Amino acid sequence: MGTDENIKTIRFPVKTDDKLQAVANKCGLTKLDLFKLMVDYFYKTKKDPRDLNDELLKNAINRKTDNILAFIKTQEQDLLIPVKKDAERISTSQQQIVKFFNEHILNHNAEQVKAYTGQVNAINRIAEYLNRLDRAQLDKDKLKKRFSAVLEHYIKQREQLTMLSKQADKDELLRFVREQVNAL
Repeated sequence: MGTDENIKTIRFPVKTDDKLQAVANKCGLTKLDLFKLMVDYFYKTKKDPRDLNDELLKNAINRKTDNILAFIKTQEQDLLIPVKKDAERISTSQQQIVKFFNEHILNHNAEQVKAYTGQVNAINRIAEYLNRLDRAQLDKDKLKKRFSAVLEHYIKQREQLTMLSKQADKDELLRFVREQVNAL
């Protein structure tokens, strides 16, 4: 038959056995399996089971924390500070652009408004001039028609006068035509 590996025994108080049984039940293991796993754990991790605060763990955590802080400081120096400086330069540039815009573009827009107003006024004057010119053309056409009527009247009356017509009739015709022309 095979030999039993379990040839060693450990004696411990009942209270400790109760605790061991409670932990084994909680983990779903036998007391022997739990004991083997505990020994393997302390053997591999090299932890001192008497040190409940686990100084090695604290030291490891402190080292990792120091490494993380050093990494953050390096990143701050390499990345964050240059980014902040670039952002400040960009902000300054944008302020200069806004200042330039306010000084030049807004002035240019004001000049454009003045020029536009001047053009509107000039167009209004041209429109008024064209209206006067149109009225003058209408007045000229009326004057031509009236003069043509006076001339036609003169021609008709002149044709009716004969050699034997009196000088007074001729003078009357001339006076009438002159009055009509002056009335134009």
